[in-house]
Amino acid sequence: MPAQDKEPNASPPKGYRPFLLLVLFLSLYFVYLILNPFIHILVFAIVIASLFYPVQLFLIRVYRGRNNLAALSIVFIITFVIAIPVFFFISALVAQGLDSVNRITEWLRSGNLQRLVEDPRVLTLYSHFQERFPFLELNKLDLSGSLLQLSKNVGQFLLSKGAALVGNVVTLVADFFILIFIVFYLVRDGKGMVEQGRYYSPLRKDQEDRIIDGVWMVARSVLLGTFATALAQGFVGGLGFAIVGFPALFWGTVMAFASLIPIVGTGLIWVPAAGYLALLGKWKAVVFLVAWSVVLMGTIDNFLRPFLMRSETKMSPFYIFMAIVGGVQYFGLVGILYGPLILSFAMIMLYIYGVEYREDLTAASVDVSSLPLPPQGQEELQ
Repeated sequence: MPAQDKEPNASPPKGYRPFLLLVLFLSLYFVYLILNPFIHILVFAIVIASLFYPVQLFLIRVYRGRNNLAALSIVFIITFVIAIPVFFFISALVAQGLDSVNRITEWLRSGNLQRLVEDPRVLTLYSHFQERFPFLELNKLDLSGSLLQLSKNVGQFLLSKGAALVGNVVTLVADFFILIFIVFYLVRDGKGMVEQGRYYSPLRKDQEDRIIDGVWMVARSVLLGTFATALAQGFVGGLGFAIVGFPALFWGTVMAFASLIPIVGTGLIWVPAAGYLALLGKWKAVVFLVAWSVVLMGTIDNFLRPFLMRSETKMSPFYIFMAIVGGVQYFGLVGILYGPLILSFAMIMLYIYGVEYREDLTAASVDVSSLPLPPQGQEELQ
């Protein structure tokens, strides 16, 4: 017997909504399984498209509304101005890093560290330090062995990453083309995708705007500001190191990562380098390196970072650092991106929660001074 057609306006049968939600959940779960191999690429593409949104608006005005041409121009910029130079930079970085680690290892094995430790100036400094901090037990510290092991570990890490970079060229190129493909459509049709997502969201428009604007501001101010500052400090620091005779590319990159650490920042690298030059008696190089680092890199940290990170997020560098470290611990290298984004999203949701439940939260916050004191408290006051 053929099934009868159901009336379009008839009330849904019992269990209709749970069944609909179950089917919807299963379909979304299968979509997740399909997209799971590309989830990192998709997140990166969304962030890149959001960062290039102002450029997209400018290009649309220049091209008089030609959205496809604007999207193609952004893809061209990402490919030939950013991606290809970064690939060659990483290749050169691995090569120079291995060379630097090999030089350090050879310097340690030649007994230079032992001769440096036996220098009268170092012995005097060591005795003063031991008197002030006897609990550190520096005499039990195998500095040479520790540094040799550290240099060996760093060398193995760089070698493995370099081999993985060369061995996975085909995979990297394929992932990059997928990224570019997604970015093109996000740039071209991203506004419509966002509006379609709004339709399915139960949140109010002002709440949706705050989430979208907040994530965009984090992508711009925190991520762009943090990494642009790190890039600038790494470049300036590497240039200063090259002038005094250190490998510029490797140590500049190390300083770029060190600039992400609050308070100490690049001082974690250039202060020991200046101390090493002082022990070698190269006082002109010491004065130059200290002045270069304090004046130029300090200027970048005090002026460029606040300028790039200006926004309504007001996220502390401490939170950014903890988000990056925690993100890397949990997600791996992509945690550098995921950590700040997840933290900013949580802060936005906390703000929305605070606004939405302000009356309940205010009612729960009782003024302690208005409460009557217990008898024991009254006696103490009297």
